[in-house]
Amino acid sequence: MSEFVIYAAEPQDAEDLAALRVEAMRESLETLGRFDPQRARERFLKGFEAEQTYKLVSGAMPVGFYVLRDRPDHIWLDHLYIHPKAQGGGIGAKAISQIKAYAFAKGRPVRLGALKQSKANAFYQCHGFQHTHSEEFDNYYELPLEHIKPGTPTFILKRAEPEDAEQLADLRHEAMKDEWAANGLTNYPLARSHFFEDFKPGATWKIELEGELLGFYAFHSHPGHFYLDMLFLHPSAQGKGIGSKVLHHLKEVATKAGKPIRLDALRISRSNEFYQTHGFSVIHSEGYENIYEFTPEPAFQLETASQDDFEELQHIRCTSMKESAEANGLFHHDKAREVFLSEFAPEKTLKIRRNRKTIGFYVVLNHPDHLYLDMFYLLPEAQGHGIGSKLLNQIKAQADKQNKPIRLDALRISRANTFYQLHGFHLTHSEGVNNYYEYAPKCIAKAEVA
Repeated sequence: MSEFVIYAAEPQDAEDLAALRVEAMRESLETLGRFDPQRARERFLKGFEAEQTYKLVSGAMPVGFYVLRDRPDHIWLDHLYIHPKAQGGGIGAKAISQIKAYAFAKGRPVRLGALKQSKANAFYQCHGFQHTHSEEFDNYYELPLEHIKPGTPTFILKRAEPEDAEQLADLRHEAMKDEWAANGLTNYPLARSHFFEDFKPGATWKIELEGELLGFYAFHSHPGHFYLDMLFLHPSAQGKGIGSKVLHHLKEVATKAGKPIRLDALRISRSNEFYQTHGFSVIHSEGYENIYEFTPEPAFQLETASQDDFEELQHIRCTSMKESAEANGLFHHDKAREVFLSEFAPEKTLKIRRNRKTIGFYVVLNHPDHLYLDMFYLLPEAQGHGIGSKLLNQIKAQADKQNKPIRLDALRISRANTFYQLHGFHLTHSEGVNNYYEYAPKCIAKAEVA
C-alpha cells in the first residue's frame, strides 16, 4: 500500500491522530521501557495545531500524518508517523519526498529528533538526514538545503469554508465556460446563482498546491450511494493527473464503504471520456446531461481465525442460517452449537472482515481428490453486495489450479441453492435435509468435452 492523498488536518482529527501516534510509537517506547499511552496521547493533544498537520489518507482511513513547523532558519519536522499496519509499503518514503519539496520551496533545511532506539533513525539516514547531536533519549538530524533536490510537490485537500464561495464560483466558471457554450448554456449569471444555492462547504474539498487553488470537488454521502456533485480543475491544472488521482481516491472511499458513486456530466464534454476511462458507466441521460455510476468491487479482508473467535463465528453462523434452518424444520440451536464446537478448526477457518468488523467466514478442506467447502456464511446485511461471489470465484480459481472438483452441501430449502447453481455447481444427489453439489474445475471440464 503506497497510494495516498494528503489532507489538511482539522481540529476534530486530534483524537484519531493521537491514537495513531500511540500505535506507531508503541514498539520503540516499549523497547525503552517508557511506553505510557495516556501520557503520549495527552502530550500530543496539548501541542496539536491542525493548520500545521497533514494527514496521509488511503481510501477513507488515515494511515499516517506529519507536522511541519516553520522556523526562521529551518523547517522542524515535529512528527512523522505511519500506522504499523501501513509500514513497509513506501508511504513514509513518499511523505519524505513531499516534505523535501516543501522545504525546497521554502528555501530552508529540515530538522527533527528521533528516539535513540527507534528504527526511524535508519529511515531518516537512508533519506539523507545527517546526525547533528544527541541528548538523553533522542538523536537529532538535519537535512541540509544543499542536499535537497527539487521535488514534485503534490496537492493538498482542504475542506472549504463559507467564505470560499466566490473564489470557487470563479474557478468553476473558468473550467466550464467553453463546455457550457458548446451545450448552448450561456446564462452564466444563472449558473453562478445555482452554484451559491448548492454550495455546501462541509462536503466540498479544495485542491491546493503550495497555497494555490487548483480546483475543488463536492462529495456527498447518501444512505445507498455517494454523489460526486462537482469536480472542477482550473484549465492550467488539467492534464497533469490531478483529477485522476482525486477520482482514484474517491473510488477507494466508495469501495471501502461498499457504495456506488453517481455523477452527471454535460453531453458535450471531454469529461465523458475521462469518467468512462475511470470505470464509470452511463446509466441514463436527462436533458443536457449524462448520468454516470461507478459500482465498486466489494472490499474485504481475510484473516485466519483463533480459538477466541468461536463465540463470534457461532453467532454469525446462527444468524445467517436462522431463516433456512427454521424453513427446514431445524430448531435445535443448542445442538447446532455443539456440532459447530466439535468441528471448529480455527487454523482452517478464514474470517471475512470489512470495515474492521467480521461479517462472515468460510472453511475449505483440501482433500487428496477434491476441495470441500465445509462452511460458508455471511451475515444478512453483508449479502447481496457481491462478496460471496468474489470469494467463491477465488475458491473456484484454487480448484482450477489444483485440478480438483469442489464439493459442498446446502439445505434443501435455502437461497444458497440458487447461489451455487448460478456459479456453476451442479446437484449430484440429495440426502435428508441437504442437497449435495459439485463444481468441475476447468481442466477436468475441458477434458470431458474433448
